[in-house]
Amino acid sequence: MTDKQPKTTYHPHRRGTKTRWLWLPSLMFGDGVAVSVLVLTMVMLRRMGLDTADTALAIALLSIPVLLRPLFEMVVTHFWGTTKVWILSTQFISALSLAAVAFTLHTSSWLLGTVCFMPFFVCSSVFYNIALHRFYIDTSQGAHLSQVRQQISQGMHLSQVHQQISQGLHLSQVHQQNPTPQQDTMVRWCDGEMVTLHSSTPQHHNTTTSIMALLFGCGVMMMIAGNMEVVTRNIRYSWSLVFYVMAGVELFLWLWHTIFLPGGTHGYAKPKPTMGLHRGEFRISLRRMLKRKDDITALTFFILFLLPETLLALTAPLFLIAKPHNGGLGLSPQEFAFTQGTIAVIAIALGYTLGGKAIKKHGLRRWLLPSALLLAVPGATLLFLSYNTAAPLSIVAASLAAGHAALGFALSMVKQVVVRFTRNMPDNTLRHAIARTLIATPFVLVGMFAGAMLTLIDYQHIFLLATELSIASLTVAAFYLYRTRRQPQAE
Repeated sequence: MTDKQPKTTYHPHRRGTKTRWLWLPSLMFGDGVAVSVLVLTMVMLRRMGLDTADTALAIALLSIPVLLRPLFEMVVTHFWGTTKVWILSTQFISALSLAAVAFTLHTSSWLLGTVCFMPFFVCSSVFYNIALHRFYIDTSQGAHLSQVRQQISQGMHLSQVHQQISQGLHLSQVHQQNPTPQQDTMVRWCDGEMVTLHSSTPQHHNTTTSIMALLFGCGVMMMIAGNMEVVTRNIRYSWSLVFYVMAGVELFLWLWHTIFLPGGTHGYAKPKPTMGLHRGEFRISLRRMLKRKDDITALTFFILFLLPETLLALTAPLFLIAKPHNGGLGLSPQEFAFTQGTIAVIAIALGYTLGGKAIKKHGLRRWLLPSALLLAVPGATLLFLSYNTAAPLSIVAASLAAGHAALGFALSMVKQVVVRFTRNMPDNTLRHAIARTLIATPFVLVGMFAGAMLTLIDYQHIFLLATELSIASLTVAAFYLYRTRRQPQAE
């Protein structure tokens, strides 16, 4: 999966600079399709007759490739010469996987087909996200980092590499204490994930495109599936059609990027720092990370801060579509598309935007504790709905909007902690992969037991527990603020 291109210095791609509006929005749209497909898969499994426990377990198992992101980063790093090939290959595999799932939905082996082919789609989506941010979206990096990378390629001794890393950490602490206006601009825009090509590019460009992908997948396609069930009175045919359409979207994006995506001898983005993703470097970076107290604090924050949401990630959608005699709201696919796929998505985007503006104006320290308290809102709103299962759709939509807006505000704080954890570090690519893995780990682990929990306790007790777990978020937020109350000294 390589195109055997030489490791050249960065040269701006003129064709890509002039026509990036043709391919950047489509790249970000393809990145948002993966989440939509997982939501569609969860609802499809329930509509096809799979019970709640098995559905939750299946979605949790499908999310395991997200935990292997550092390993996947190493694979992409090993094939350093690849550029456009990664994007096109992963999208083509995604299209084939979704088409195979759609084909098997007509047969009696629909569950086996889903279990066999969906992992290919999830793995391709992870590789797609890595390649997107590795080859086509710029991040800030210094000349010191490039020098370290060059010295490693020339066979420098590992002890000298360790010294270079220490120097890089010292430089990062100096920059954090005395940031320049230009550096501050790069930190705001180049935050590890939702980064932009240039500092002049609006931040909402990528966010808006991702939201459109979620609205299309979780809103439009879910509503089409529900309407097709009513018209055809055939659940298998309806959901097969939906997955064929999603496969067609992936295939269209593959054809579009084949034509317009820049590549060739010079990739569009600058070479990304890959310290820690080569043989021998990983142990050095990880050992160094575990020795720094502020890094250990950040790692603990990633695992525990979103703990209340881990109970709601899978149980909340299942609660919305569960029948009233099972303790759910019994929403139809159309109603689910309107509330969870449209209103909730818009609310979480607004909350995320509001949190970003609050951080930009007042800083992280002022809003971290309030955001931890806001994490009790999603569980509280669902707890209210669990006691009012006959509530009108407007009340359901308003409750979900309030909970997801609070969640979006808290996610903006998590993103800023990831920025502080990764910026100006020589191994920031590895740090970003580890941070995203630790954030996703509780969701996957709790999701595996969510179905079993629903067989022992009802939705009301789960939502009550999720609301009470906001105490853990508040505690870890206070601990993070205490440990980072002053800039750490060079070790």
